[in-house]
Amino acid sequence: MKLKTKITTTVIGILLLTIGSISILSFNQMKIVLKDQFGRNLLNIANSVSMSYLVKNYLTEKNQIDDESLNNQIEAIRIKTKVEFIVVMDMKGIRYSHPTKSKIGKNFEGGDEKRVLTTGEEYVSEANGSLGPSLRVFTPIIKDGKQIGAVAIGSPIAEVYNEIYLKIDSFIPFIILGLILGVIAATLLSSNIKKAIFGLEPEEIALILKEKEAVIESVTEGIIAVDKKGRVTLFNRAAGEILGLTSEDIGCPITNLSYEHKVSEVLKLGKYFENIEMKIRPGLTIFCKYNPLKNDKGEVIGLVMNFRDLTEVKKMAEELTGIKKMTCSLRAQNHEFMNKLHAISGMIQLGEYTDAVKFISTVSKTRKDISSILQGQIKNVYIAALLLSKYNKAEEARIIFEIDSSCKLDELPQYMREDELGSVIGNLIENSLDAVSTNGNGFVHFKIFKLKNELKIQVNDNGPGIATEMKDKIYEIGTTTKTGQRGVGMYIVKKIIDEARGTIEFSVNNGTWWDISIPLERSIRQ
Repeated sequence: MKLKTKITTTVIGILLLTIGSISILSFNQMKIVLKDQFGRNLLNIANSVSMSYLVKNYLTEKNQIDDESLNNQIEAIRIKTKVEFIVVMDMKGIRYSHPTKSKIGKNFEGGDEKRVLTTGEEYVSEANGSLGPSLRVFTPIIKDGKQIGAVAIGSPIAEVYNEIYLKIDSFIPFIILGLILGVIAATLLSSNIKKAIFGLEPEEIALILKEKEAVIESVTEGIIAVDKKGRVTLFNRAAGEILGLTSEDIGCPITNLSYEHKVSEVLKLGKYFENIEMKIRPGLTIFCKYNPLKNDKGEVIGLVMNFRDLTEVKKMAEELTGIKKMTCSLRAQNHEFMNKLHAISGMIQLGEYTDAVKFISTVSKTRKDISSILQGQIKNVYIAALLLSKYNKAEEARIIFEIDSSCKLDELPQYMREDELGSVIGNLIENSLDAVSTNGNGFVHFKIFKLKNELKIQVNDNGPGIATEMKDKIYEIGTTTKTGQRGVGMYIVKKIIDEARGTIEFSVNNGTWWDISIPLERSIRQ
């Protein structure tokens, strides 16, 4: 059976059961109420008759009053009130009035009159009398504080029930109307539910769900689904492995986690974001896309965030970049070495032996000083190799690159990897090398050291400085003065320093001066 038919049938069945039960209960209750009301009306008539002066006098002075006059008066009341019979009886149950005159003077039939004659109560009863089954009421006749007889009034049970059925019949159209409206509502509800689930049957929905789970779990990228209130509703195995999620995170607000970066913006504005790089913790960087989920009205009802772990990719890229840097460094070193050999060769050929020895000593001392600083004071091999590479490049470009003799690097900041520190240092030095002249007068100074609980990095040059119009947007992506460059260097530097909770400042005075402070340790709450 199809879902629409099931829903319609079930709702109609519940409706019929409910309305049917209510109707039966209402009918029985109404029958009791109407029957009680009918009995009270008969009691009112009986009370009126029992209080009649003629009736009381007749029962106490039978020989002085005409029998016909009492029966005629009682019959007039009966015809007017439309009851079946009105019987006046004495304490022995002998009738003194009856619609059938031949029954006058005989005992009352039914047996239900004894109660009124013995106890003097008034009540309603059902019994089978001389006129058939009837609803009857009894009330005593009292004179001078003494019971002298009783009045019995009755109507056929069939007439009483007919009267009840006539009143109840007026409710039947409303019951039928309720059933019709219920059937229409059930049909509309089933159609609406069917539309909401895109016309799919439960078996089809279950199959799609299983297929979706299989597809999501087979994807190597991490996937997290979030509802419109920002709560995690689903994540796949890859997301759990990369971010350390557990089943307890289902239903938790994603704002409680450390990777909700663009979630609130997506949920509010319905914007799509891609290629968002986010550092989760030291050693883990992810590359994210945020895709809003919308209903058929275009309203945002959630989002899907998918991402991949960039850590391994970065490591491979860094290895390749390191090889490239090494190649460039060796090329520059080879080029500069050849230049020095040519200079020494020329001096020897000119017979300037003293100058040649002096030149060799100067070069050797400079190399020894640089090696001493890099090997003895810069404990991180990656940073030392980077500085040596930049030094060789500066020499090839005829730029004086001075590595301060007081440089010292014993440890990296707690929340910064060596590649990130290298990116900061490399970009700053590279920008300074590009800014100064290459005619032998260009000068770049570099210093790295520890001050209290901070790692300090200082770079300055004697270039023209940063233009005024560039100062306010120097950290924006795309800002560059170099031809063919994308302008991402300082954006990356600022992003890395912000993530490490550090500060970066610059000033322009006979060149550009950079001053960076990065905390070596910080609390988790920072």
